[in-house]
Amino acid sequence: MVTDERRADIAYAAAIAVGILFIVLSGPLDRRLEMVHENDFSGFWSGGSALLRDVDPYDSASYLAFTQQAQVKIPDADVYDYFPWVALAMVPLALVPLEAAGWVWMVLSMAAAALALRALLRHYLPGDARAHGALGLALFVGQPGVQGIVLGQWGLLLTAGAGATVLALRAGRASRAAASSLLFLAKPQLFVLTSLGLAYGALRDRAFRRWVVYAVVLAVLVAAVATLVMPSWLAAWTGDIPGRRFGRSAVLTSALGQLLGPAGRVVALALIGAAAAAVAVRFRPATDASLAAWLALSSAGALYSWSADYELLFVPVVIAAGVLARRSRATATRFALAAALALLVLAPVLYAIAVLRRDETFSVVLPVGIFLAIVVVLWRDARGPD
Repeated sequence: MVTDERRADIAYAAAIAVGILFIVLSGPLDRRLEMVHENDFSGFWSGGSALLRDVDPYDSASYLAFTQQAQVKIPDADVYDYFPWVALAMVPLALVPLEAAGWVWMVLSMAAAALALRALLRHYLPGDARAHGALGLALFVGQPGVQGIVLGQWGLLLTAGAGATVLALRAGRASRAAASSLLFLAKPQLFVLTSLGLAYGALRDRAFRRWVVYAVVLAVLVAAVATLVMPSWLAAWTGDIPGRRFGRSAVLTSALGQLLGPAGRVVALALIGAAAAAVAVRFRPATDASLAAWLALSSAGALYSWSADYELLFVPVVIAAGVLARRSRATATRFALAAALALLVLAPVLYAIAVLRRDETFSVVLPVGIFLAIVVVLWRDARGPD
C-alpha cells in the first residue's frame, strides 16, 4: 500500500524532474550558457579569481583591468560589487575555469534548494502530495527560480540556507543553525528582518538564544578574516556601493519613491517599521507563525533586492502552510497551491511588465502580497503554542 508520505515524495520528485526538463529544454539553460561571461555569477567568481592572481578586488584600477582581462561581468561600480567574504568563498570555484565553475554553482544551488524544500515540506506538510507537487514545480519553473538560474544568482542557495536554519532551530541544533545562517552574509540586506525575528525568538527559546551567540561569533570571525585579507575593503565598499545599490531595486522603498517622490521612501520605511512592530506585538516569539511572518517580511521589506531573490519566499510559505495544517489540512493545501500559483503565474506577469518598463521596481507586489497573506491567514494562530 502506498502511503500519503510516499505519494507526496513521488509528486515532489516528479515536479522537480519537470522543472529540470523545463530549464534544459525551454531555453533558460541555453541563455545561461550564452551569458556565462556576463551574468551575475561571473561577477561573484571574479572576486575569488582576482585574489588568486594577487589582485585587490577593492583597488579600482587593478580590479577593473582584471575584469576586462578575465572576460567577466564588468561591474557597475568602481570596485568589487560584493562583500570580501564572498570573494573568499569564491576562491575554491576560482581554481577552475569560469565555465566549469558556473556548472558547479548551478548544480550545487539547484540540488541544495531542492533538498531543503523537500525537508521543509516533509517537516511541515507531511503527506500533502498536492502541496509537494505544486511548490516543487514552482521552485524551478517559477520566474524567481528561472531568473536566478540564468543569472547564476544566490536565491536558490540562500533558500537552502534559510530552510536549513529554520529546521535546525526547530530541532534544537543552534550551532548547526548558526553554520547554515552564515549564508545570510552573502546578501545580508535580505536577512535584516529575518535576523531580527530570530533574535526576537531568543526572548522565549533557549535554542534561539544560543543561535544568537553562535551566529554573532561566526559572523564576526568571518568579517575579521576577510578584513585581514583585504584591509582596504570597508572604505572602498562604503564609498561606492551603497549609493549605487539602495537608490533603485525591486523593493517597497523604490516603488513608493517612484509613485510619491522622495516622501514615498519615508512612507515605505514607516510602513516596514510598522509591520515589524505589528509582527513583534502580535506573534509569539520563537513560534512557527512568528518565523513565517518575520521571514516573509524580510523579503517584503528588504532595502535592496531583485526578483531572483524572491525564491526566499518558499521558506515562509511552507512554514505558514504547516501552521495552517494544524487546524485544517484543506486550508493549508489551498494556501500552498495559491502561493505556488503566484510564483508560477503572477511572478512572470510582473517580470513581463518589468521588461516592458525596463524596471523591476513594481515586482515588489509579489513579496508584499505574500507577507500580507501570511499575516492574515495566521492572525488567529499568532499566540498559539508551537
